[in-house]
Amino acid sequence: MTLSVGGRHAPPWQPRITSLGHAVADRVVMTMEECMAYFGYTSGIIKAMAQASKISGKHWWCDPRKRYSVQEMTEDYEAGALALSCEAIQKCLDGYPIEQIGSFIYASCTKQLDLTPGMAFKIAGALGMRSNVRMDEPTGLGCQGALPSLETGYAHLMTFGEPVLLVACEICSATFFDAPQGDVGNSLATLLFSDGASAALLDFSDNPAFPAIIGFDRYFSKDGERLLGYDIKDGRKKVRLSKDVRTQVPPMVAQTVQSLLKRHSLTTEDISNWCLHNGGAAILDEIALELGLDSQQAFRYSWETLSEYGNLSSATVGLVAEKMHGDPTNRHGYVVACAMGAGAGVGAALCRYG
Repeated sequence: MTLSVGGRHAPPWQPRITSLGHAVADRVVMTMEECMAYFGYTSGIIKAMAQASKISGKHWWCDPRKRYSVQEMTEDYEAGALALSCEAIQKCLDGYPIEQIGSFIYASCTKQLDLTPGMAFKIAGALGMRSNVRMDEPTGLGCQGALPSLETGYAHLMTFGEPVLLVACEICSATFFDAPQGDVGNSLATLLFSDGASAALLDFSDNPAFPAIIGFDRYFSKDGERLLGYDIKDGRKKVRLSKDVRTQVPPMVAQTVQSLLKRHSLTTEDISNWCLHNGGAAILDEIALELGLDSQQAFRYSWETLSEYGNLSSATVGLVAEKMHGDPTNRHGYVVACAMGAGAGVGAALCRYG
């Protein structure tokens, strides 16, 4: 959806998120039932998790029915990341001149091996970005990656005064690990994660229909590394997903959000809309409980995204924001965007329409 025609950086112009776009993998699409049948998940625990997930469809770039080598997974990651990122960017820009982009930031955590040069270089070249575009490629942040990228993009916009393009892209299927269903964390990750990309354009604008960026906050747990992330086993990535995520991460999210709001003399009652990473059905409900919110109402766009696609890791919050912004009746008041990920870490941003 195109939202911007550019802008200057003098009052009353403000740094705003001026356009959004996304792409979701469709090379392999399964219902949750088909996914369960293919992987042979028959245990009561796995069946209960699948039912509780509220996910109706799985969208993957890599085919789980194929036995990939690490090299093949890396090559498929590169192909998928390039295709989905370019699609999301083209939808986001929708005719906006690519040569006006001053900074390009690409976030991802799902490649098996580091690529040099990185995906930012490959995408910039494929789309014909100008040769002096500033590039950054944060990694290792997991599902929260889009929020630190937004903060970095904001800093670029304020420093250099040129439009900034952000992309969060995850090919979660490039980290499939063949393990028995008794490995509950691995099985849950297989059921939960899908592949996709989200893109955002940051620019100065005086249009009140574009959310202005107000502030940020971060949090990381000094002993939370065991909760979620990736381990290396047999020479490849294997997801680390502890059962304690459900109880320990939501308070971290609440602490981060409350800190952000307090800094701006706000409370949860002042927030008109929430764009929350959909880490899972239980996570959404626990975060709502911590913040004193109605989960289905406050996080309705997170629930919709979870049902349609599952968890797209760092790309998720962009899809949630696009759904929220897509309803013009939401374009008022304050918005909180928040994502939690590996570490365990949390990133949050405060925006405001008007």
